[in-house]
Amino acid sequence: MRRRTRLFAALLLSCPVISTGDVSGAVRFIDIAKEAGLSAKMVCGEPEKRWIPEANGSGVAALDYDNDGLLDILIVNGSTVPRLIQILEGTMPAAASGLYLFRNLGKGQFQDVTAKAKLSNSYWGTGANATDFNNDGFVDILVTNIGIDLLFRNNGDGTFTEIGNAAGLSREIHWHTGSAFGDYDNDGNPDLYIAGYVDVRSLHLRAAPGVCDYRGMAGFCGPLNLKGERDILYRNNGDGTFSDVTVRAKVVDADARYGFAVVFDDLNQDGKPDIFVTNDSGANYLYLNSGDGTFRESALVSGVAFNGDGRSQANMGVAVGDYDNDGDLDLLTTTFSEDYFPLFQQTSPGYFEDVSATAGLAAATIPYLGWAAGFADFDNDGERDLWFANGHVYPTVDKLGSTTYLQPFSVFKNRKGHFSEVPLGLPKNSYRGASAGDFDNDGRVDIVVLPIGGTPMLLSNRTATRNSWIGFSLIGTHSNRDALGARMQIEGCGRKWFDTVRNGGSYLSRNDPRLHFGLGSCGSVDRATIVWPSGKRQVLKTPATNRYTTVQEP
Repeated sequence: MRRRTRLFAALLLSCPVISTGDVSGAVRFIDIAKEAGLSAKMVCGEPEKRWIPEANGSGVAALDYDNDGLLDILIVNGSTVPRLIQILEGTMPAAASGLYLFRNLGKGQFQDVTAKAKLSNSYWGTGANATDFNNDGFVDILVTNIGIDLLFRNNGDGTFTEIGNAAGLSREIHWHTGSAFGDYDNDGNPDLYIAGYVDVRSLHLRAAPGVCDYRGMAGFCGPLNLKGERDILYRNNGDGTFSDVTVRAKVVDADARYGFAVVFDDLNQDGKPDIFVTNDSGANYLYLNSGDGTFRESALVSGVAFNGDGRSQANMGVAVGDYDNDGDLDLLTTTFSEDYFPLFQQTSPGYFEDVSATAGLAAATIPYLGWAAGFADFDNDGERDLWFANGHVYPTVDKLGSTTYLQPFSVFKNRKGHFSEVPLGLPKNSYRGASAGDFDNDGRVDIVVLPIGGTPMLLSNRTATRNSWIGFSLIGTHSNRDALGARMQIEGCGRKWFDTVRNGGSYLSRNDPRLHFGLGSCGSVDRATIVWPSGKRQVLKTPATNRYTTVQEP
């Protein structure tokens, strides 16, 4: 075991941008959801939040379902406790606003095409995800539920067909949350990991809701002392079906921990995709890929099971990225209020150190209860910033005086590995899922943020900057078509930037699958090197900047 710092002791194309120097204004967003037509109405139980399913919210996915080069938006909605009782008892009525699909029309406009696309969800929706699981050139949709998970195959004509049963996904009622696709056995077919939270049948919803104490205040009960729900790993058989290989692959969630976010990525730099899972009120999982179809759970040894003090936390969301530009991936998990968000810096392959205190995040994140999170370079200065969707779970928590129910969507500016919060002036709410993506293809990363109730925010990035950027959409041929697991390094002006194509992360949500790099004052790139999941290595010399380039695996 390595010594860990004790933190509390230390308390397609875009509009071109001309680079004339490393000049960035303050990070600035404008909520354009209303005028853009993003008219979803979020539901997650009643405002009083007397049951734990009413507190956790749902997710959103950025995807280009019609291959027109514009990111569309899929929003998964929750439900009500009376409806959940019907789901559990098998008397479920027809779908009621369980899903929204908004087609990006360009010029800041979106159209609700849910019905036209033949999408519906009768269950209590939790997670939104998408990938081309059958490698046919059209992105498919996965929706996790309190209920039965749904897999929608993209028919290529603007419509979808739900095939979860035929594809081999479990048809049992579960409370599933986050998911991630990744080709763990490198056969060219994306596999699927789904996290489980609580055994929903242990809630006894027809009885009076339990009342538990939170710092002398009455609140809903859970998840502690409730039976957990186990995670599932599905292997893609390559014929449109999946097989449950949880036991065979040695990723059995034996303790049935309360799982939330999942991400596939190569977290020890050995060329094989690993799996990281955030667990609420318990140790996280890090399953390192052994390369023989099995994994070994290594979170404790790797330093990411607990925070730097060795304490378990209420881990919700996860951000993955190379925030310090040293060529490897780092992790951050969001946690409960009056705790801090641990930032795990990778110090050597597969080993991490909690550096939140020295990075300026330990004290700054204590007031927040965080959910979705991510790394993104909002001003294209070459340093990946952090963003968080925050919001408490107890509506009466304000009376404690130390935290609040309504909290901000927050951005922390990265200045050479040290983070400081940027005032945004956006409305506070109790936020949950969120997705980062360049929805207008202008080279500045935007965000969709979901509240626990009400309407989403579509935060258009209006940061004033003359910094350059470069973006890539990778298409696998020998590898899986979405190029999940591909690694890219950018070199220019004596600097290097690194990132990977990944699926999962955030909180119950899916980010823009394209790779985006801010370049600062560097107006041209010498080379971009791609290592495809198949092992093929491709070098692009002087790729064009200030635009997105599609690259197909040779």
